[in-house]
Amino acid sequence: MVYLPQLQKFLDSYMLFDKKLEVGRIDPFMTNGLLVKGKEEVKKIGFGVSASLGLFQLAQKENCDAIIVHHSFNLPPTNRYDEVFQNRIEYLLQNDISLFGYHFLLDAHPQVGNNAQILETIGAKKEAQYFFHGYPWGWMGVFEKSQTLENVIGNLRPYLSKRLTIYDFGPEKVKKVVALSGKGAPGASEMQDLIDEKVDLYITGEVHEWNRELFREAGIHLIAGGHYATEVFGLRALMDKIPADFPDMDTKWLKLHNEV
Repeated sequence: MVYLPQLQKFLDSYMLFDKKLEVGRIDPFMTNGLLVKGKEEVKKIGFGVSASLGLFQLAQKENCDAIIVHHSFNLPPTNRYDEVFQNRIEYLLQNDISLFGYHFLLDAHPQVGNNAQILETIGAKKEAQYFFHGYPWGWMGVFEKSQTLENVIGNLRPYLSKRLTIYDFGPEKVKKVVALSGKGAPGASEMQDLIDEKVDLYITGEVHEWNRELFREAGIHLIAGGHYATEVFGLRALMDKIPADFPDMDTKWLKLHNEV
């Protein structure tokens, strides 16, 4: 058991890996911290990719006192709180469940971040942060020994959506790779940066219609493994870390799979 303020202090300190980051400016519409305050004593934490009524009901069924997600709520841009938003808040408050969300910080984190974990899974070494729309959402990595695309896919496939998209347009051997989970497909203006950096493979969650021809013309491989699937990595890593710092804490993966 741990008291909620202790848990909040630990999570906020650990997840904010660079104290100079202006997280509110980078990620203004989604939570990076505690969103809903529940009971004071936390004995069990549930983990899931996206906040929803269904996820909260699973957490209640599993007797979770707190939930940690990647996607919490998209805060309404005005003071018009719609029915879905209100029902979700109501359920958490009625059942005294706390909700933490780490959006940007769980993508960008150098240890438990989605993208750092993707690189670790395929055996690539982190080389530098990868900037997306001007901010370090992703990571760039290199293989000590160049890999075939087939080998990389083989390492990743067990974790990815069955609806994954693969564009085999790059070189025979992959040396440098970018990981940018979720909705991380680059725009046309960002392709030159990938070419200049000599990136051979780009791993993300989902693609736009126009990405195929951009990657073909740039001569770069792409793996889009599912928005949900590519954002399980970080939460699983954080879930493994919690008991090391709070040995009496129970954790539970809240399975609400999404193939998108």
